[in-house]
This record gives sequence, structure tokens and C-alpha cells, in this order.
Amino acid sequence: MSSIAGENSDLFIKGSKLHIQTEDWGVKDQSLVSRIFKNGTVIKTYRLPYEKIKDHQKPDSRRRALVEFHQWVIDSANK
Repeated sequence: MSSIAGENSDLFIKGSKLHIQTEDWGVKDQSLVSRIFKNGTVIKTYRLPYEKIKDHQKPDSRRRALVEFHQWVIDSANK
């Protein structure tokens, strides 16, 4: 089971630029990880374990979960 491609987004919130990066950390770590960066520094990290993803062994299921997770982090950053 190999890792899937990640997602990256840049946001401007209240005059600050934030970068959100979501990655599949693969079989070893068995989780999706999303980080929010401000000025190159990680200010928040979110982790979604594979065990919480239905059919996580299927790349399409992990890809869908990664995209949804990435959007959830974006929505959280906008609050």
C-alpha cells in the first residue's frame, strides 16, 4: 500500500497568509496529517488515523478522505 498525493492551499485570513498542507504519511505511520503554517512555522497539526477511514486500504478511499480532511482543516482555520 503506497502513499497518495497530498493537497496544499494558501489562505489569507485577517491579513495573515496561512499555508495548509495535508499528506498521507503511508503505511509506516498509517495516518493522514494536515499542518497549518504561518510564516513557515507550523502553528497547528491535525492527524487522521487510517483506522477511522472506511476501506483505508483502497487508494481511492484514502484519496477521498484526504481531500475531505484537507477541506475540514481549511474550514477550521477560517473560524
